[in-house]
Amino acid sequence: MGRRSVGDGLNLSITDSCMVQANVRTVKGMQSTEPIAALQRAWIDLTRRAHLPSIEERLRRDAGTGLALPAFAALARLDDQGPLQISELASLGGVDISTMSRTLRHLCDDGYVQRERGEDLRCVVMQITQKGRETVGRLQTASQQMLAHILSEWTDADRAELTRLLTRLADDFTRYADHSDQPGGRE
Repeated sequence: MGRRSVGDGLNLSITDSCMVQANVRTVKGMQSTEPIAALQRAWIDLTRRAHLPSIEERLRRDAGTGLALPAFAALARLDDQGPLQISELASLGGVDISTMSRTLRHLCDDGYVQRERGEDLRCVVMQITQKGRETVGRLQTASQQMLAHILSEWTDADRAELTRLLTRLADDFTRYADHSDQPGGRE
């Protein structure tokens, strides 16, 4: 693949150059797009690796559960946010209602969640059970142990800074996502 020089003596592949040019168009007001492109590559690499089947299998094994990660995500939301309607869980999970319904049916059959009548007796809400809470706790512990191992050679200051910056990114991303249906994806 061809390479081309892009400002400040950077030598990028055509693909990387296109990514940088796209960032120039989408990241307004930034002085340099290279840090954004590097962050984007790191984000993609991290999320891809975090969802490798071997990593997900290790987490399930360490937590002593066979639950797939989408089922765990639904359980974690119920544990964190309390009883929710299936449509609310589907929306929060970014999946359609039929997909969430299948996930919840399996979780219900296995005793992780239960169906209850909502305040409006016409609707049904899903509630996490004690078994579900215990499973969430084990999966969170396994995930925290994995992160502790990965970051074991980092200083306390580096871990604190990473936490601060990731929390800030998550908050900003949430604000952006909450307004993504508006023109320009902004408030």
